Amino acid sequence: MRSVLRRLLWLGPMLVLITMMTFGALSLALPAPGEQSRLPLFFNPDPGAVERLAAHALREVAGDGPGRAGAEAELHRLGGAALPFILPALDSQSPEGRGRVVKALRPVGARMGLEIDERWQPSREVLFWTRFWEEHSIDYRPIVARRAVLRLAQRSTLLRDAEVRQLDTYALDELIAQLAPVLEAADVDKVRRLSGLALEMTAQATDPRPRPLQAEAGLAEARSVATSWSDWWSRNRTSYKTYRGTERVTAMLRETHYGGWVTQAARRKLGLLEDGRTAWDVLAEGATVSLPLLGCGVAGALAVAILGGAVTSSAKRSLRWLRALALLRAALPCVVIAILLSVWWGDAARQTWIGALLMLLAGAPLSLFSRGARLEAASADFIRTLTSLGVARWRIRLSALRLSSAAMVVQLGAQSSSLITLTFVVEYALGLPGLGTRTIEALREPDFNWLMAITISSALFVGLLQVTSELVLGILDPRWQETSSRLGGAA
Repeated sequence: MRSVLRRLLWLGPMLVLITMMTFGALSLALPAPGEQSRLPLFFNPDPGAVERLAAHALREVAGDGPGRAGAEAELHRLGGAALPFILPALDSQSPEGRGRVVKALRPVGARMGLEIDERWQPSREVLFWTRFWEEHSIDYRPIVARRAVLRLAQRSTLLRDAEVRQLDTYALDELIAQLAPVLEAADVDKVRRLSGLALEMTAQATDPRPRPLQAEAGLAEARSVATSWSDWWSRNRTSYKTYRGTERVTAMLRETHYGGWVTQAARRKLGLLEDGRTAWDVLAEGATVSLPLLGCGVAGALAVAILGGAVTSSAKRSLRWLRALALLRAALPCVVIAILLSVWWGDAARQTWIGALLMLLAGAPLSLFSRGARLEAASADFIRTLTSLGVARWRIRLSALRLSSAAMVVQLGAQSSSLITLTFVVEYALGLPGLGTRTIEALREPDFNWLMAITISSALFVGLLQVTSELVLGILDPRWQETSSRLGGAA
């Protein structure tokens, strides 16, 4: 029992390791979309990039460098979140540089509802922004932004709307945080107001944003929009935030490509697929096809292993028939049969019972199972002893059955991954709507979230199957318990 508990404890770390390795390989093969391409893979030594991005854009615009056009677009995208770093640094720039910077801030000012005349001279525009910061710098504090958004979420007025608009993207964190929970009809209007403001503030974002909430939308659609904004913010907040103290340490792991995926997987049932469905729902649907096929493969392996043990214990002459069966199975693998049936019968071959029959007959590496069963049964000295003592043949066969079943359990734990792969290939060959077909399609037209979801579920299934096989083995064969006890693995 101690050995089983140890395996269960190691299952969690191994699952995390497998997930990280798969995530790293897929991230190198598949480009990250939108703002995720800016994030490191697993560790972010400098989370909260708004200060760094704003400083770089300021240098490019003020210095009139070759990247000035891109830097102006970056200032427009960062919006109010960059003002605490841009406006205090204006005095350190040359007069011409200050003029170019305030000109680049005109779209931001218009979005904030400020009255800026394009006919102003640069010196007057610089003076406007300087006075603005002197009067409103106190507003650009997290607690002030939180209070302004809370008032707007409770009741919408022109003054409260103007307060939040003036903060622009600096208020995005609080805006998106106040979208949830959506519990009653009044929350639908709150989501519509706050998400509409968020859409206006992020008009220049490169990552696709959630859809606007329509006037006739209900609770379900409002919840979907609120969740979509939470997912968007988890991917993009590093461009609009900066961190201090202990929060920065946490952000080093959270503000990464991997951290963003973990957040979305936990919130959206292993993540959203390309068709908008959650990976968990598709896994549950495909499992209704794949698990019965996998069960038929296990049943076929068990039957052949038991047959091998029983035949060996009763009549060695019958081994020739067993060898002939193994040869036929090797000559006509089930994948070849499935492909031939698909060619001959077309859509008529897309039947679950056909796949179940193929997996039952040859759904696992049965030659390994049957060979292990025969060797186990043939090497049992006590069977010959029972025969010499005149024990009934059915009792001898029962003993051989127990030994051959134990041998099959050992092989099943070792060959489970091959069995799952064979199930997936049979599904795809027959065109069955199982997990295998979905996985192969995701490999052909890469679906990152599905590939991660199937990796997690397969690794967890194989790990639990190995633990279960060890438990069953201890019941079927007491010698396993004795060996495990001598090695310190059992209580």
